[in-house]
Amino acid sequence: MGTALNTTSLHREFGNKIQQLRKQRGLSQEDLAFKVGVDRSYMGFIERGEKNATLDKIIKIAKAFNIKVRDLFDF
Repeated sequence: MGTALNTTSLHREFGNKIQQLRKQRGLSQEDLAFKVGVDRSYMGFIERGEKNATLDKIIKIAKAFNIKVRDLFDF
């Protein structure tokens, strides 16, 4: 049998990737949240791995960074 996915760990890794990309681009959480169309606190939840972003939000995050969706999962 395969190893079970630890979704909490995946959420944290995904959030860390978002935070890394945001900081590389010199954006605040508020700046990114505005581009994505969400509240700053929601973006904080995603970055900390406390919320599971919907596919719609993932696509909007990728567009805000001007990257492909798959690049968000390169961690």
